Amino acid sequence: MPYFFGQTADCMSQGFLYALIALFLWGIHGPAGRYLSLQGVDMYFVFALRFWLGSLVLFLYLMIKKSLRFAWFENKKQILLIAIVGIFGNSLLYHLTLNYLPGTLVMVLENLSPIFVLFASFYYLRVKPSLKEIAALLVSFIGIGLIILSKDKFPELQDGYTVGVILGIFTGLSFGAYIFYSAQYVQPLKNDPIKIIQFLLKVFVVSAVLGTPFLFTSKAPPANSIEWFWLIEMGVFQSGFAYIFWNYALSRLNTNTASILFLLTIVFTTINEILFLGLRLNTYLVAGSIMIFLAGYLLSFQSKSSVKVIDIKG
Repeated sequence: MPYFFGQTADCMSQGFLYALIALFLWGIHGPAGRYLSLQGVDMYFVFALRFWLGSLVLFLYLMIKKSLRFAWFENKKQILLIAIVGIFGNSLLYHLTLNYLPGTLVMVLENLSPIFVLFASFYYLRVKPSLKEIAALLVSFIGIGLIILSKDKFPELQDGYTVGVILGIFTGLSFGAYIFYSAQYVQPLKNDPIKIIQFLLKVFVVSAVLGTPFLFTSKAPPANSIEWFWLIEMGVFQSGFAYIFWNYALSRLNTNTASILFLLTIVFTTINEILFLGLRLNTYLVAGSIMIFLAGYLLSFQSKSSVKVIDIKG
């Protein structure tokens, strides 16, 4: 089993490790994207190029593994659903929201995704959330509320705040759709990581094709080496490696658990905003981050449960 950290690790522990790596990488995404937005770089150009860079990472991985031969049109309906709603739609909304809100607040709104996942799991799979999942979700939302209270002095909240919040809510719902439907695809493949990467490549290529027109209509691509560095970094690490690790995590973890763990991206995003964008620590920010970490810690003790998969293949 060619996972990065060996064959002897417990399935759940391995899933948590993969998830933390992905969430750490995504924690760089918000500040990097916000930086490019503040520099006047066109967010349409950013999100479109990121798809091709992410596709390149996946392509090179499969080429090295000599596993590029696979059925492009297998499960096409499922691939199109995940690509259009969960990748293309989510990324478009995410980058547009960065025009109006700081990275941490964007992540706060994107972390509404567990609500969609919990409801979808119950509606489609009849999987009732466990008491630990409910408790972790409540603790996380308390943390989110505290972080929102810490943002009252941000000047970015004045112009376009309402538009940003609306876009952010839809960003969260679209990422919830990605988590739920992708989990149904990759959970049966937990012992075959190559097929997980093949699935990702198909999804990213569809998204890249959809976003290509924005590469030619943009009026403000990156203007210097620093801006290009951060765009390329986002494409390689957040669109490439982060999705690899996240889908490995989805294949090993309970879907509800993975969706709630995503809340940790708020903490990582906040840390990076402090380091690179001058965000100032305050009591609310620290307390909110601690609450979110406590939720993740609570989930780490959740027992492994059976996974029920719906048939949404085309």
